[in-house]
Amino acid sequence: MGNPKAMGVLAAFFAALALSSCGGGGGMGTSSTQGQASVYTVGTDAPLPSVVSCEVNVSGITLFNGTTNVSVLSQPQIVDFAQLSGLHQLLDLTSVPTGTYTSATITIASPVIGFIDTSVNPPVISTINGTLSQSSVTVNFANPVMVSDADLFGLRMEFDLRKSLQTDGNGQVTGAVNPVFEVALLNSTDSQVSIDDFHGGVVGVTGANTFTIQGPHGRQWNVTTNDNTMLDDPSTAVSSFTTNTIVEVSGTLDPVTHDIDASEVEVVSNDGFFMGGLFTSIRPPSAPATQADLYIRDLLPAINGVADGQIETLDLTGSERYMIEHINLPLTTLLFNNSELAAGQRVGIGGALTTTNGTSTLTVRRVVLRRQGQAGTWVPGSTVVQNNNAGTFQLNDQWTAGVLLPQPLTVMTTNDTNFINLSGLGALQGTQAISIRVVGFILMNQATGQPVMVARSVEELAS
Repeated sequence: MGNPKAMGVLAAFFAALALSSCGGGGGMGTSSTQGQASVYTVGTDAPLPSVVSCEVNVSGITLFNGTTNVSVLSQPQIVDFAQLSGLHQLLDLTSVPTGTYTSATITIASPVIGFIDTSVNPPVISTINGTLSQSSVTVNFANPVMVSDADLFGLRMEFDLRKSLQTDGNGQVTGAVNPVFEVALLNSTDSQVSIDDFHGGVVGVTGANTFTIQGPHGRQWNVTTNDNTMLDDPSTAVSSFTTNTIVEVSGTLDPVTHDIDASEVEVVSNDGFFMGGLFTSIRPPSAPATQADLYIRDLLPAINGVADGQIETLDLTGSERYMIEHINLPLTTLLFNNSELAAGQRVGIGGALTTTNGTSTLTVRRVVLRRQGQAGTWVPGSTVVQNNNAGTFQLNDQWTAGVLLPQPLTVMTTNDTNFINLSGLGALQGTQAISIRVVGFILMNQATGQPVMVARSVEELAS
């Protein structure tokens, strides 16, 4: 594979990966002899430069309560640990006996590593089969966690690719995998187990503010909205959703009903298909785009000849609807359109799917710019404060899309940017590089013609 940029150590153990595939999305059953609580799981990653996927077969996850290992995975699942870039994705929900839990054990097999090869134009995806040094890893919680009757907890598990994927003296991934996990069992109110970017097809509308979706792993979830829920298009009522509607939902799990209480709902397709992923090439690069290559990370529904992990070339006409997720302003069409596309942007594509004699044809109707996470080191001396937290700084970007974006990457902040473990933009100062993670949008700077990142949050990471 191509030589990654300087790697550094990324010790940000953010969202959870709790995995299980049990039944429907209502309240969990209880036992007459022992109380029951519930554990749901969300996922994120700490990836390496140019590595766009690390799929492993997760065959078991158990929690230890002092006497028994309790399974929270009802069947093996193929999980791609390299796709979330600091966001949290809900995977499943299961019931566990009450008790005090002290550790988690994860069993995995058959890693497959995918990476972007930028030595060719347009870039391509290559894969290598990994070899595990061990297939089962036990991680002790920082403190024992007491789980009481009817509690709801989130299991946060991060697979640290930077530490897990071994490299040679030239920084190239060898295929050897020494799995390193960070795991925490947290109360459902903890922000580290909130839900981001959860996609599902609408199964049915159950009320003026409620609907049911089926997620990527086949499980159905009830979603509840309220007056505070941000809808990408407020003129499109929940009651108008159909079985052709595919949505992206952010929010939290309700501790009583186990519904998803939605803070944001984005309609990503009303026509039949959704693809989420990363632009790897835009053609032509400096004019209204007529073609875009998308590295596919999410796909709904299954499409003949199209699969996760491949690059799909999409035709663009300019008649598509261009949006920035969860921002409903006419201004967004000026900031993001077929003349403002760039390799390295994380997007969702929706449109019409027609199949004739087994051949699928995709017609793009929506292109939605999505939040993404980039991590690396702050460039000393690069901070410019314009007004309070509004300004810019430079980031030596060490995450997946970094190989597709300018180096260093310009980050723009506003007075609405959330600074985590930092007092504000002015805290980025000194002569030493600071490890940070930025979550936001990649947009084109029309003055320079170069991509910049507009930050929703900036977090200082442990070194």
